Amino acid sequence: MRILLLLLYVWTPLRQETSLEVFVTCQTPEIFSAFRNYNFKQEIRSGSNGLNVKIKSRTLSLQNLNHVIRADERYLSTQGPALGRVFSQVRQNALSLADYLKNISFFLKYQIEYTEADLPQETSAVLAQGKAHCIGFANVAQALLACVGIVSRPVNGFYLRENRDRVEPVPHRWLEIELPGERRVFYDPQYQDFSSRYLVTNLGYPLDRIERFQGVVVKKSKKILDE
Repeated sequence: MRILLLLLYVWTPLRQETSLEVFVTCQTPEIFSAFRNYNFKQEIRSGSNGLNVKIKSRTLSLQNLNHVIRADERYLSTQGPALGRVFSQVRQNALSLADYLKNISFFLKYQIEYTEADLPQETSAVLAQGKAHCIGFANVAQALLACVGIVSRPVNGFYLRENRDRVEPVPHRWLEIELPGERRVFYDPQYQDFSSRYLVTNLGYPLDRIERFQGVVVKKSKKILDE
């Protein structure tokens, strides 16, 4: 019973809404623009010395992802046996999309080791080597979502690593998932959830072509959502 209660606590955290305003000294401001979906909003204002960015986001509410999932047999028939085996594993006891995402997160956390080594990041390679960085995590999660007919797309940007009042934007990749009802939500397969510590870049800018830059925190706030 204690183990069950612990699992329920881990998978039903308090939902948070976080607002973050930062100023970044990026030399290529054209890589950013306003962006919005169901659990994220990014506003950009250019200045003489950099960009002022306002970010507001909500942690992903798994309780609301009660959509019934079904295997997409056509997609599965085009994939290799390794993905099929993993799909059989993560679909066990998954009656809803929330259950399925929990199982994907559990698999990635305990079966795929994070590494910054220069290894192939395609889904089949990640499953074979058991190691990946953010791109590989996103590829595996995207493939597993496609196994149940859920459309998602990779998103390039930065994870804003905060140290006191400064932020270091770290190149990163995560997913935007299309849900029934025309809702689009962000989900980060590597970090398992989503927060306001993200900065989205425009499509067409590869991560390896974006220079590193620094930023400072202008304002931040956090509140618990009564949902």
